[in-house]
Amino acid sequence: MSDRQRRADQPPGGSRCWPCCWACAAGRRSRRYAIPEELGRGSLVGPLARDLGLSPAELPARKLRIVSGDEKQYFTLGEDNTNLRVNGRIDREGICGAVSPCVLSLEAVVENPFNIFHVSVTIEDINDNAPQFDREFVAIEMIESTPPGARFPLGNGKDPDIGVNSLQNYQLTPNPLFSLVVRESPDGTKHAELVLEKSLDREKQRNHQLVLTAVDGGDPVRSGTAQIKINVTDANDNPPVFTNEIYKVRLLENLPEGTIAFQVKATDRDEGINAEITYSFSDITNSARQLFTLNSRSGDVKITGPLDYEEGKYYEASVEGKDGGGLSAHAKVQIDILDVNDNAPALSLLPILNPIPEDSIPSTVVAVINVRDRDSGDNGEVSCNIDGDLPFRLEPSSQNTYKLIIASGLDREKVSAYNITITARD
Repeated sequence: MSDRQRRADQPPGGSRCWPCCWACAAGRRSRRYAIPEELGRGSLVGPLARDLGLSPAELPARKLRIVSGDEKQYFTLGEDNTNLRVNGRIDREGICGAVSPCVLSLEAVVENPFNIFHVSVTIEDINDNAPQFDREFVAIEMIESTPPGARFPLGNGKDPDIGVNSLQNYQLTPNPLFSLVVRESPDGTKHAELVLEKSLDREKQRNHQLVLTAVDGGDPVRSGTAQIKINVTDANDNPPVFTNEIYKVRLLENLPEGTIAFQVKATDRDEGINAEITYSFSDITNSARQLFTLNSRSGDVKITGPLDYEEGKYYEASVEGKDGGGLSAHAKVQIDILDVNDNAPALSLLPILNPIPEDSIPSTVVAVINVRDRDSGDNGEVSCNIDGDLPFRLEPSSQNTYKLIIASGLDREKVSAYNITITARD
């Protein structure tokens, strides 16, 4: 068992779980825990019953249970029905990606008297991924007349871990002709650039081979490598120049496949074959490659897969424009996907009373309704209401949760059954 697992099994007095502030109003209480990802099934999250103030003697009557709006049930109550435990593999990267903190939410429900507690579990990152490059080999052509100080982008490694466990730096095998510069984008992504330190001489050496290493900050450190192959070519006076150093594009997620999203464009002052520019993606993630294609002649970028804001909000790529003489230029492409209201709210129902005794008093809880909407912003804000004039009402319980409550007295001799329609609108 790892140190992180031992710490996750500590009682609430330890450092791995702690109480949130408890609201005074009934039904508005919450509890927070924190565990590392990848714990084994059955691992302790926290002593839920004890943290909710439930003694062993009253547990059978209170009927403690948990309700989750997620399709996959990540947590369960142990066989003793008191401790919250891991129900299956929890992969922080698969659930939250780059989002931090990564929080899973559920509701704890007790009866006699009825109450709902909001429980959140923060999934902490562990260094379970090594940095990787999209390409094992990076081929670069350099004209022998390239002046010292020229820079060549080498792309960037990918590490799905976050924080100190993510990619931290790059290293290059020592070489008197080349050095390495690491630049950081506004979003924190680190990019490696190769710098030419001395003039090249094709007649002395036509090819150079280097190794680029990406390292993370975990303990122990993980790393990934890419082979850099440099081919020195004869002189070509003018390299291509892109019209923009960075192309910033915003696309609605409902744009159909086949749509030309935007165009990259480079010019070259040379003539003939040395002015003919071929475009290609020099650095692009696999997820973006499945959604966009680049016309090598026109520079048109076409949508070739379904855009989905809920699956991917931002894509970044590097575009290379190479002329017929082997000179190239590079530009960044930053694509923001804009949300549209393409997801309807989804409801899940937990019955509490069925059938309902006709002498039930008003405010008795009949059922708990959980509502989710995958859209963001205003498109993800959901309200619920009951259709028709019925002796029931909805009352908000906690975030995304409502209680269906008896609003007035019931008389079985007058009405023996009710069909209740609950509508959720974003």
